[in-house]
Amino acid sequence: MRIFVIAVITVITSMGCSTQPDRPTEAPPSSDSTDGLRSGALFDALAEMDSILFDASFVSCDSTKANAIFTDDVEFYHDQTGFAAGEQVRENTRRLTASCPRDRGIKRTIVPGSLRVYPIAGYGAVQVGFHRFDERGATTSTLAKFVSLWRFQDGRWRLARVLSLDHRAVP
Repeated sequence: MRIFVIAVITVITSMGCSTQPDRPTEAPPSSDSTDGLRSGALFDALAEMDSILFDASFVSCDSTKANAIFTDDVEFYHDQTGFAAGEQVRENTRRLTASCPRDRGIKRTIVPGSLRVYPIAGYGAVQVGFHRFDERGATTSTLAKFVSLWRFQDGRWRLARVLSLDHRAVP
């Protein structure tokens, strides 16, 4: 696991944070592109899974739906709250949805142009990007990097590992 974390941190630190929206290319980058996939079927599938997870967690506040996306052995690494695994991740999701972020005016958005996907043969893919959390009435927002390790299991995408780091206040 330590090697995975080191590899993911290497990917993150090599990423730039673009505020330009994704622009379709004539042909999607190959899976060996050092810049990652920015379009195509795999990119779209994982962008949709990310959307389903955060809609369930922040908008519809449906912990059952959100928790069903996680693998049994899910691990979550957060620079401010630390490490959680398995049932602890699911309990954290239940607590989050019980105090529904939507009702508190919190909205999560992916920074346009920042999302990348890196296929992992025989396993799934890593999704990396930047997201922003805005809260109604707040003078600043929170910007953070995220890394999601998705496993393709039993014909569906499931979230196995999450790193959420570099949280900082932005105007």
